[in-house]
This record gives sequence, C-alpha cells and structure tokens, in this order.
Amino acid sequence: MRISKPALRTFLVSLALLTLIVFGAAVGARKWKLYDASPQNPKDKSTQQLKPTDALPPVVSEIKGLEVIGAFIDADAMVNITIINKTHKTIIGLGLAAGNRTFTDDTGISQENPKPLILPNESYTFKEAVSNLPANKPIRVSVVLYDDGSEEGDATQRKYIHDERDREKEKRLHQAKEKP
Repeated sequence: MRISKPALRTFLVSLALLTLIVFGAAVGARKWKLYDASPQNPKDKSTQQLKPTDALPPVVSEIKGLEVIGAFIDADAMVNITIINKTHKTIIGLGLAAGNRTFTDDTGISQENPKPLILPNESYTFKEAVSNLPANKPIRVSVVLYDDGSEEGDATQRKYIHDERDREKEKRLHQAKEKP
C-alpha cells in the first residue's frame, strides 16, 4: 500500500499539531491550582475560609446612616470595606459580623477617652485578613458606637465590646498601680 506525499504531509502536520496541543495542555495543567472546595466537615460549612482569589460575599450595613461604598480583596489578602458615615455623629467604634464571627475597630478599648474613628460625612476603610472571614457568609456592619455615648446594632456584640473595654481598663489600672 502506497501513501501519497500530500496525504503523508497532512498526516505529519496533524500529528505535530496534536503533539503540541497535548504538550501545551500538560504544561498548563501543572500551573492549574488544585484545591478541594469541600469543607473539612461537610456538615459545617462555617469552617470554610475565603481565599485571596475568591469574590467577596455581599457586604451590607445594618446600621441606619452607615453605607458600604466599596469592598474588595487587595493583593495582600486583606479585605477592604469602605464605609461612609452619613450621620451627624462621630463614630468611635465599629463592628462587623460574618457568620458567627465578629470584628471590631474600637478606639475605646485602648484608651480612656476614645478618639474619633469616623467623623460625620467621612469615610473609613475597615481591613481584615481574608483568611479570618468565613466563605459564603454575608459581611454585615452590625454595631456602631458614637462619641456621645449612644450606640446601635447587635446587642450581643455591643456587650462583648463593653466587656473588652472593661477588661482593658482594669489592665491599665493594674499596670498603673505596679509602676513606682
């Protein structure tokens, strides 16, 4: 059986192209990131963590007068949530919640006279490591503490903030007594 030159040439070119495609797929497959999307315990999805490559779940404010104007994951794997204070009050403490986790930025924890965190009509960017946030759980602005002593939001999280403030105040008083 004799094969004509044009048919042989077509066969060799096709074989070369197929070889290049297979080689390219093999090289590309080595660079593909393999990961198991299932949680450690399939019944407990709260153990899943966000990864820097993930998109953020919805970010909303439960506090009237506070608006989320931006949210993204930066190159350092930090979640950046920008909030604008549309109230006429100065904010000294802010709390966020995601799933059963809470995060607080409160100037009243470290000092007796809290400094302003967000002035009226100003914005503030809350930052948290992406690995600390559960995947697929909305992120909520859930607590606000104002400089006039008023506060709004989740009662449990507010109690936690006040308890933490009291612990830190006791620690500062204890350290002041120990100094000569």
